[in-house]
Amino acid sequence: MAQPSAAPTRRASGRIAVFWRVLRANRLSLAGFVLVVIIGATALVVLAAPHLLVPYGPLEESSARNAAPSWSHLFGTDNLGRDIYSNVMLALPLDLGIGFAIAGASLLIGGLLGLIAGFYNTPGTILGYTSVAILRVTDIFLSFPSLILALALTRVLGLGVGPSVLAITITWWPFYVRLVRGEVLSVKHLPYVNAARAAGVSENRILLRHVVRNVLEPVIVYFTLDVGTVLVTYSTIGYIGVASIYPGPQPEWGAMLAFYQQTGSANIYPWLVLAPGAAIFITVFAFSLLGDGLRDILDPRTRRAFVRASAAHEPPAEAPSAAAAPAMDERESDATGAIAATEARSAG
Repeated sequence: MAQPSAAPTRRASGRIAVFWRVLRANRLSLAGFVLVVIIGATALVVLAAPHLLVPYGPLEESSARNAAPSWSHLFGTDNLGRDIYSNVMLALPLDLGIGFAIAGASLLIGGLLGLIAGFYNTPGTILGYTSVAILRVTDIFLSFPSLILALALTRVLGLGVGPSVLAITITWWPFYVRLVRGEVLSVKHLPYVNAARAAGVSENRILLRHVVRNVLEPVIVYFTLDVGTVLVTYSTIGYIGVASIYPGPQPEWGAMLAFYQQTGSANIYPWLVLAPGAAIFITVFAFSLLGDGLRDILDPRTRRAFVRASAAHEPPAEAPSAAAAPAMDERESDATGAIAATEARSAG
């Protein structure tokens, strides 16, 4: 019976090795990756088992009123004894989930329309007219500031988390249309695409097999950065007071900032706004660092430069013995081939 090939395992190990070496070479990207992992894991724990990290309920009052940060109340309490740390932690799954939901929905809608507008843009055809219509509608949405348009839509759709998420999504997808269309136009006439077309490959297969694969890299980077931008936008809407309500059963960072600033408590007890403000800053900062790191990892030229720079600073390996030299040469050749194959696929 034939043994399964070890090539997939070698390719996977090669990708992991390249990923780790690039992250290790760029310390800020590594910090962003670690922060995003910690934030995501914390959100999952708070969502699945909040009692592990959250000592108090969102509306639970204690005898310690306007207490400064301490071991009992890490971020202090407000005038009714509500624990600020518990409310900040309980708001994490909501804010992070909204960031991913809006950016993900906008990516699906805008990405699909951008593929159609960029690839099927032949003049005089039905799809060509469809492409023009998509671009004109996109221009109409982009002519308005997204935050102002989202606020106007919330007045039409109603107040609350659901209408606010829908309003932001309606204003957010045009950015992905422009991004994806521009990437498709830069790829669709490359030599390997023309060669596939000359070989008789159908247009739909060219789109899925050759164009989409080369468009994914910048879109993934933009999506990662966009999660933080969406979070800031939703927090701004929450701060204005048309999204979440605080105090309530489901805290939200922007609504917390608005409530404590409007009541005037923040002027006397600054920890009331420092905690939710720091939560917004750290989350957005982490996704920004991760997006920059993904850009370095997914770009073949930058990736090779980082790998070479990190390899130049590594201490030389000890010389192998004569008996072990052939086996080590073979392993090094396999690892080099796996990394080269990974870079070739990313570049192609």
